[in-house]
Formats: sequence, C-alpha cells, structure tokens
Amino acid sequence: MKYIKKSLENRTPYYSKMIEDGIILNANESAFKTPKKIMDLIKAELDNVDLRRYPDTDNLYIRSRIAKSYNIDITNVTCGVGSDQLLDCIFRSLIEDEYILACNPTFSMYKEYASYTNGKFIDIDFLDGFIYDVKTIKESIKKYNPKLIIVCSPNNPTGSIMERSDLEEIIKLTNGVVLLDEAYSEFDKSNYDLAIKYDNVIVLKTFSKAYALAGIRLGYAISSVDLIDTLNVVKPPYNLSTISQIAAGIAIENKDLYKDQIAEIVKLKDELYNDLLKLGLKPTKSYSNFIFLKFSDKVYENLLKNKIYIRKLMYNNEFWYRINTGTKEENKVLIEKIKEAL
Repeated sequence: MKYIKKSLENRTPYYSKMIEDGIILNANESAFKTPKKIMDLIKAELDNVDLRRYPDTDNLYIRSRIAKSYNIDITNVTCGVGSDQLLDCIFRSLIEDEYILACNPTFSMYKEYASYTNGKFIDIDFLDGFIYDVKTIKESIKKYNPKLIIVCSPNNPTGSIMERSDLEEIIKLTNGVVLLDEAYSEFDKSNYDLAIKYDNVIVLKTFSKAYALAGIRLGYAISSVDLIDTLNVVKPPYNLSTISQIAAGIAIENKDLYKDQIAEIVKLKDELYNDLLKLGLKPTKSYSNFIFLKFSDKVYENLLKNKIYIRKLMYNNEFWYRINTGTKEENKVLIEKIKEAL
C-alpha cells in the first residue's frame, strides 16, 4: 500500500471470511431467522418504495419509530450503519489526543477507532469471574480524567454486566462522556434511560443481535440533544439506505414479535452453559447470547474440522473462545464435538 498515510502504514485491511456452510457461532448473531411476520411486513412496505430517490438524510422514518418505542424525543436519537459507524462518529467528534478508559477484554474495535484519533487507552482488568472492577475504574477516573469511559454491558466477549448503581456512580464522578454499549441488552436489561437522565451519557444499540437483522447494518444512539448534535457533525449524509430504515422501523414497531424468540435464545444459552459445565469446562456466567471460555486448541481444531465456527481470541497471552448459542440442534452437535476432543 504505497500511498497510505504514515499513521496507517502498519495497518492491514479488515477481513472476515464469509461463511455460508456449517454451524456458524462466531459472530453473536441471532440463533433464529427474522420472524416471518416481520419479513412479510417488510416485503409489503417495499412495494411502495421509490428507489430512484436518495434516502432521507435525517433518518426521520426510523428515528421517529425508535423514539416512540422508548417514549423519548426524536432529537435524542441518531442512527448509523451498524453501531460501528456511530462508534467512529463518537471517537472522531470527541477524542483528540485524550484518555479513554475501558475494561479488558472488551470489543476490539474500540481501540481501532481510538487509534485513528490518537486516543490513549487505559485498560482496566476485570476481577475474577470477569466482574467489573468498579473501585479501580473510579480511581482511574480521578487519576486520568478520561474524556471517554466505555462500558459494554453485557460485555463482549465476557458476557459480564455492570450494575446500574455502579454505572450511576461512574456517570456522576466523571467530567467526560460515558459510552454505554448495549448491543446485547435485549438478552438481559437496558439502562437506556440514563442517557436521558444525564447529559454526558451515550447509549448504543443495534438491530444486529436480538432483532436478527445483522444484514441491514443499522445501529442507533440515544443521548442528550447536545451529544446527538455532536455525533451528527461527523456523520456522513445519506448514510442509511431506504431499505434498511424500513426494515428496522418495522422491527421495532413490532418488537413484541421477538419476545418468545429472545426468551428461547436466553434459555438455549443457559442450557449450553450447563452442558459445558458438565464436560468439566469453566464457562463464564453470561447475560448475553454467547459464552466465553478456555479449552485446548485440539477442541478448536476439531470444531473447525466439523465446520463448527466459533471465535478465537487472545486474552492474557492465552487463547479463549467465544461461542454464541445456536439452535437446540446446533448446540447438541457443538457439545458432541467438544466432548469428542476433550
């Protein structure tokens, strides 16, 4: 890449192999397809769409439906191409050679976006059992005065949550912005109202997980009007397609259609956790749709050989594995193949 700018010269393009065959448990996607009723409503609505025209750059269709769903004002919502684009907007609009505090391990893209803005990361390790070390977080806030504090709850990849009382203590303590990433909150509980109660909180959410709509790439932020305006300064125009806005709007208007599906995913995840315990493994307690654990590389290779795909991660110089729950049948095969290699 001979023309790349100096600050990016050691980077390589992001690559993720498209997998279409086998048991796919590596991306924290929904175990189930989008409900048929949702798909039927989307198809019916598309008959009325004129795709010659650019989409509404203000995303009014989807923002109004998100706002109604949460009983908040539309001015407290902005949307992006997945929550990834909004993360990019957060870092580009807030950070310039400043401190960012987050826990380790967590979503790897936080550090990627921080590096584009010369952000200086403060990593706070979890306590045993991947419990948030709130005491050290608060001490670090006082010491470093970070511009941005990131709390992913439930956390990717550990599945940990931060208690609401601890969140509020951190929000009140800091002079900076608290980013609460709730990509997986539908599997547990949401604290989105903190973004309305306090003017320094951004809550990120997505349609990629519980809503089974990863293919439309749509995420959203809930925050104070001032912070929403700040993000919109760097958000590109016409960022969301008309089709993705319609699909997400129909999904959130009919979110009750997901209740049974979400409950079943949580049940399957808990059953998977218990089955892993029975094999003598030590999975972490997770409040999401995935489980984090260690086992031998022999187990991982056997899963790959059988076209069972999970996520391999490095943490504390050891390989750990994140497995999102599949269907009952997929989990059964997964357990059989893990047992086979132990």
